[in-house]
Amino acid sequence: MQEVADNIYLLLIIGMFGTVLLVVIFILINIRNRNILLRQRRKTDEAELRYQKDLLHAAINSQEEERKRIGSDLHDEVGSALSTLRMYIQKFTDEPDAGKTSEFGIKSRSMIDSIITKTRNISHDLSPITGDAYGLSDALEDHCDQVNEAGKLEISLSIANENILNQLNLTHALALYRVIRELIKNTVTHAEAKHIVIDFKDKDGQLYLTYKDDGKGMEKTTVQKGMGMNNIESRLGMIGASYDIHTSPGRGFEIAIRVPIK
Repeated sequence: MQEVADNIYLLLIIGMFGTVLLVVIFILINIRNRNILLRQRRKTDEAELRYQKDLLHAAINSQEEERKRIGSDLHDEVGSALSTLRMYIQKFTDEPDAGKTSEFGIKSRSMIDSIITKTRNISHDLSPITGDAYGLSDALEDHCDQVNEAGKLEISLSIANENILNQLNLTHALALYRVIRELIKNTVTHAEAKHIVIDFKDKDGQLYLTYKDDGKGMEKTTVQKGMGMNNIESRLGMIGASYDIHTSPGRGFEIAIRVPIK
């Protein structure tokens, strides 16, 4: 009887051990499967993120190419046609027997000159950077001068090393130019500011851009929800730049941008 009892206890122990072992194996298999699913989901998310970034970069590049084409057409075709029209009007109204048409000629030439200037400015805004002859620093200085001439807002632009800006490749230069234009537009539209300070410095293979205004400021969450900020994030992401925003109601707006330039 004792031997039978010992066998029963042994079987119970073996059964309990087998049950525990099966439970442990089941748990390990479950954990393994969950890890596999998580890795697959992570890879899928990363692939989706890469796809979205590639799509965004392609859209931005396509947009810049279209802007360049339209700007070139405005400058070459429309500008040339307006200049030719101006010469025809001047020739007709400057003839000795033109009489009262001379007043018409003066007004017409003045209007055409104004249209030519506006067309040239639009063409320049669409394709502001042409390379070594006219780089990022020149484009920024021109735009800041235009804003300052309007008299409603004063922009102080400081560039420690213009060569660094003008040696940036076209993608980086255009991205920074569009970002600054967007920031200025946001300040003009929303901030009620009087002054803007834009500062460029370089150190250890990094380009540091600081933009700040003395406007009314806002909650940081409000900034991040705006469409303008989405455009800025997209362009900065395309060139591998990072940024920090400092703003709050009554304290103005500041963004510090770091761009790798090696």
